[in-house]
Amino acid sequence: MNIFRKLFFSVTAALCLTAGAVLASAQNNVSEMDIEVVLQNDGSAYIVQTWRGTFHEGTENYIPISTQDIAVSQLKVSDQYGEYEFVDYWDVDASFEEKSRKCGINETYDGVELCFGISEYGENVYAIEYVVEDFIKSYSDYDGTNFMLVNPGMSTFPTDVTAVVVMNDGTYLSEENTAIWGFGFDGMVEFYEGCVVAYSNTALSGEDSMILMLRLDKGIVSPAYEEDCSFDEVKDRAFEGSDYDDDDVSIVGIIVFFGIIAVMIWTAVWYIKRKIAIKKFFKAAPYFRDVPNDGSMAVTYYLSQNFDAADEESLIIGALIISMINDGVLEAVVEEETGFLGRSKQNVSLKIIKEPKNILQKQLYDILKISAGDDGILQEKELENYSYANPEVITSFISKVKEDGETEFAAKGGFANGAGNCIKDLNEKGKSELAQVVGLKKYLDEFSLISEREISETVIWQDYMIYAALLGIADKVMEQFKKVYPEKVAEIDRYERNVMASYRYRSSMYGSAQRAIQKKRSEGRGGRASHGGGGGFSGGGRGGGSR
Repeated sequence: MNIFRKLFFSVTAALCLTAGAVLASAQNNVSEMDIEVVLQNDGSAYIVQTWRGTFHEGTENYIPISTQDIAVSQLKVSDQYGEYEFVDYWDVDASFEEKSRKCGINETYDGVELCFGISEYGENVYAIEYVVEDFIKSYSDYDGTNFMLVNPGMSTFPTDVTAVVVMNDGTYLSEENTAIWGFGFDGMVEFYEGCVVAYSNTALSGEDSMILMLRLDKGIVSPAYEEDCSFDEVKDRAFEGSDYDDDDVSIVGIIVFFGIIAVMIWTAVWYIKRKIAIKKFFKAAPYFRDVPNDGSMAVTYYLSQNFDAADEESLIIGALIISMINDGVLEAVVEEETGFLGRSKQNVSLKIIKEPKNILQKQLYDILKISAGDDGILQEKELENYSYANPEVITSFISKVKEDGETEFAAKGGFANGAGNCIKDLNEKGKSELAQVVGLKKYLDEFSLISEREISETVIWQDYMIYAALLGIADKVMEQFKKVYPEKVAEIDRYERNVMASYRYRSSMYGSAQRAIQKKRSEGRGGRASHGGGGGFSGGGRGGGSR
């Protein structure tokens, strides 16, 4: 059973267990939750949560917080009509009317619940203000916190969450004096203009949460609470079950993705329907033997990625390298070298010949030229070193190609309404453009099996290699061409060397950038949050929302 099938069965099982909870909370919804954390010099934090949503049932909203190693005080709540009255002894069983425009703290076995009346059904905006004592603690090596800002199991999970951490005295928080990590959600944690910003990319649900871990250099604050351990011990515990120490970021991404849909019924249903529709479309698409999408590689790349015709986002790098070799912009130089114990080893370099005229090629060409240095001959190690030192350049390049492809596709009128990644989001023109991509992949994928094997006069062999690389099937296409045209093996071998060179340089470039991003995340310099991990957190609890 492969990994996707295992994950699918896990999704199905989780859906059955969470169905009741998700449906039960469908009436009330928090569409946006903005959290501002203002750090005080004594290590306390002034926190403001702003909830925007619709409320149609229940009598109150509440936030459970564990107070094992912290204290919570100074609760204030207000809405669009003004501030609420604070009640010394909160009665969770009071009526809707009795709780209206009132707030209070309910003490529980684990800590406290910050409670306030819903007060009015319909669309509401609430601001919940409170102070957390000992938010930042002093450790032997650093000061810091590992704090849960959004609980798992909420009845009104927020669709979008943004948390901002600032210093009350204006001190800039940056990579120079702060390290940051996020746990429990699909999103990012980053430095921005002296603040720490964490935000979700998908709606929170089920066991999702938002845990933010900060490590501060000594001297930024003067915490009142001292721990008898190091912050590194806190970090090690939080990293358990996370992907911060996992080098296999692609598999982690898949697991995170499936973990999210496992607890979201509507997402799982949408995902399955989308997959079925795409598979049906792919099956019905006829063979296509020409250059697709009027020769726009950006559009082809966007469609192949957006509609699951190709997997790895780095494929565009290999395809562009082949196209530049074909156009004489680059020359692949393969040298045989005798290595350890007389074993033969191939060294591949890319000689830069001339500047390309193609705009898309030019974007990658500029990166390759900078990496190559003054001699104009790019070695694998040179590209690997540049990519490791400048990972954002590589990721931005890939993102821009996809964005440009989407923009061009939309400008051509390919979408039925706006944009999307479902077949139903395409009009007839859009379906025709996608059918060209899918049809070409099917033609190349099944080349040795179909009866009509003559290569189209409008497409030369080199073009097929570009698109085979873009669709992730270059190796298979090479083997099929050799099988069908044994008399042209020497010619095919020449193209295979180019494919091999493009593969090696694509792997060096993308792999190095991903390793650098992962290292940056692990060291606390920002990046994608880890869906797992975060153990040993302060605050938080379980549940909350409406009741």
